[in-house]
Amino acid sequence: MGKFQGRLWLCASLGAMLAGSGGQVQAGAQPQAADNANGDIIVTAQKREQNLQDVPVSVSVLSAAALTNNRVAGIEQLAQIAPSVNFTNSANTRGQGVSVRGIGTLNFSDGVEPSVSTVIDGVVIGRSAASFFDFSDIQRVEVLRGPQGTLFGKNASAGAINLVTERPSLSRNALDASISYGSYNDFRLKGSASAVLAKDHLALRLSGFRSSADGVITNLANGKNLNNINTWGLRGKLLWDLDGDTSFYLIGDYSKNDRRCCVSTIRSVLPTTTYYTGQTRAQLTANQPLGPTNTFVNMDGLPFGNQKAGGASLEGNTKLLGQTLTSITAWREFDDYDNNDTDGVQVNVYNVNNARQHQKQFTQELRLTSPARQRLEYVLGLFYFWQDLRTTTQIQGTGNQVLAPGAYVGNQIDRDIKNNNGAAFGQLTFHATDALSLIGGFRLTTESADANFNRAVLAGAVGPATGLGGPAYQAPTLHFAHTDFSYKAGAEYKISPDVMAYLTYTRGYKGPAINLLNNLSASVVNSGQAILKPEIARNLEVGLRTQLFDRKLTFNITGFHETFANFQAQTFNSILSTFTLANAGKLTSNGAEIEAILHPLTGLNLSANVAYTDTKVEGLVVGCYPGQTAALGCAGTMQDVSGQALTNAPKWAFTLAADYSRDLGDNLRAKASLGYTYRSSVLFSYADPKTRQTGYGLLNGSLGVETRDKRYRLTVWAKNLTNQHFATSIATGYLDTNATGAGYTQLLTTDAFRTVGVEAGVRF
Repeated sequence: MGKFQGRLWLCASLGAMLAGSGGQVQAGAQPQAADNANGDIIVTAQKREQNLQDVPVSVSVLSAAALTNNRVAGIEQLAQIAPSVNFTNSANTRGQGVSVRGIGTLNFSDGVEPSVSTVIDGVVIGRSAASFFDFSDIQRVEVLRGPQGTLFGKNASAGAINLVTERPSLSRNALDASISYGSYNDFRLKGSASAVLAKDHLALRLSGFRSSADGVITNLANGKNLNNINTWGLRGKLLWDLDGDTSFYLIGDYSKNDRRCCVSTIRSVLPTTTYYTGQTRAQLTANQPLGPTNTFVNMDGLPFGNQKAGGASLEGNTKLLGQTLTSITAWREFDDYDNNDTDGVQVNVYNVNNARQHQKQFTQELRLTSPARQRLEYVLGLFYFWQDLRTTTQIQGTGNQVLAPGAYVGNQIDRDIKNNNGAAFGQLTFHATDALSLIGGFRLTTESADANFNRAVLAGAVGPATGLGGPAYQAPTLHFAHTDFSYKAGAEYKISPDVMAYLTYTRGYKGPAINLLNNLSASVVNSGQAILKPEIARNLEVGLRTQLFDRKLTFNITGFHETFANFQAQTFNSILSTFTLANAGKLTSNGAEIEAILHPLTGLNLSANVAYTDTKVEGLVVGCYPGQTAALGCAGTMQDVSGQALTNAPKWAFTLAADYSRDLGDNLRAKASLGYTYRSSVLFSYADPKTRQTGYGLLNGSLGVETRDKRYRLTVWAKNLTNQHFATSIATGYLDTNATGAGYTQLLTTDAFRTVGVEAGVRF
């Protein structure tokens, strides 16, 4: 029996044994905490628990069940079930990016923060790379679309992803564990246990996960598979409720992720590209099936991405003169060590292209929240963020030059940046009548940063690296200090108990950025271009929230007009083989979002989510794409991309889903789910038709059986059933360009191929 069949048989046998012993354990299943007894979806999008239908914010809520049904294991896969979310892959997690409504940050510079904030259990994650972790013990994911700076503040100018994990239960012990195995040796083990230490007063919850899988990419040079999964993590929580009015919630977590990541494969080559060895790129890739489905590389560099992340937070809540006073204190650290082979073939252009990064952050939030359902409701607060980020990058190789044996060129770049961010914020809702409510919010932010940059020629090198580095240069301390007032105003109107309309206008903010890219130069610093202007977002939004037909149908629609001034953009100049960083003049995102949930029959749930997003950039000048002529808009080496859509921003995206359950006799229940997601075509680089990813749809499904008390379950699942291939990034091949054109590379993940598997679980 092969390795795959053996593990598959083991999981199926375990699940069958669990299902067969359904009457031996006396404990009920823990209910979905995101839903209350009336079936309402409870969210914290306004820093208080509310029914989603009463929240005048565009929010998409993804339950733990939705994540499991679609095998969504992290933020990078949210785009597969959340139409307004996009993900762009990169050579390492430091360069990956998430966008909402087509707008987000894809940037290697340590001095630029993400425009989409990630928050977990009330704690903001300061670095985008630190937000790419396994979804373990998640209760729900809230995707907040549009500027969220009033309440979520730091780096939320385009939106926020709010992760809420399961809390310990003060009333009952619980256990939930699962084991799964699938294609590419995808093996996942997850478990959580909640124990009551003192009924109604003290409870402990522990959770952990272990995930491993082969990558879809094979290196022909040594036979190793690349872009694999190899991660584990632990989280512990202690909830102490003193007297019903005062509680403390302590959380600690740690995770580790070691991967052979993140390798691009070659779609096409420029036959005339010749390396210092005299070999052409065509010769070096002759044994690979080049094209959109190429899953092979033949490289001599060592790709890897090793990450560690952890931290602790303490949340305290107490009643103060009828109000709720909340304090969240948190400390987090993040370590990353990665390397990629830029040329992707068996020549040493820059086989060493690594970075070691260490981040520390401290956050403190203090909030005063009024009771609900009174004439004036409010949330008032103070926030403080401190961050220390240090990175050392090394680049070493031939630089595609003919050098003496053993000789090399290279750089070491040391940089560090310290950020301080303080804010006073608030949101008030005045219920003028039983139907009409007026909304006002504000955030007064003051922040500063100091950064140091030192690029040296690597010890022993005969010269500096070109393109990825440069001559020795030590910049003066780069500093900014800035104060901003952002705000929100609007109104909501209850047309009936089950129909609400709202209109809001929001001004969002993301502070100045510092250019700390490898190729920073004295000319950039002396001209003042090393400090980018703050990013200002404005969003006009109108929405309708309805529940019809005795609440069997939930139908919500949102329209928006969103603009960004001075968006902090990074682009790649393929001619110079280097990245550039600048403020774009203006970004615009117009569109509509529709979400519908229908419960037509007992046990049957149908849902649809549609996003139409029309994006446009103005006042952005970037490098010409390879082969671009004057007739196609190239002026010298640059092009003005004004009027074009943003990169990786599909105009249409939608998700359709259905799940059905039915009793089988007295002890078992059958369950089935089916989901389909479609995304229209995009360009990954402005105007370049060879970076187009055509539209595609993903079909996921599962069939399962569980005991009627929900204690034991066995599920067979399939992802991307129709085997639709797609790339999460398409770019020009490094040093594979000339005036007439270029070769191209792509990043492929396992999600771009059909996978199947089985999962067994126990819950009591």
